[in-house]
Amino acid sequence: MRCAEVRETIPAFADEGEPSLATRRHFAKCPECRGELETYRSMLASLRSLEARPVDAPVGLAAKLIAIPRDASRVDHVRSHVSRNRAAYAGGAAAAVAVVGAAGALLWRNRERSSGRSRKTTRGWLAAA
Repeated sequence: MRCAEVRETIPAFADEGEPSLATRRHFAKCPECRGELETYRSMLASLRSLEARPVDAPVGLAAKLIAIPRDASRVDHVRSHVSRNRAAYAGGAAAAVAVVGAAGALLWRNRERSSGRSRKTTRGWLAAA
């Protein structure tokens, strides 16, 4: 096995598990890969030695969390504004769609003219096909 192949497998068995025979033979010959394995095992041992400690909440956190629903009134204000003016927003959206549609139709028409074909030519071509 090559070092690159062995180093890809080290995390899989560094904590528990037995490496394959080919990997063990490689470790016997390669000090760099053995060092990498020991680094992983040392890191895992250090992580196990860490202890979980509860931490007190910062001062004032509870008050800030309680205030969130009061601050949500801004969102409610915007929501009610949109629902009151729904017709105006819908009208604006419809006008925007109409403008985009008209622009698309003009572009399509100009494309036909610039390609050198008239409507009659295009219709005749389609009828012949």
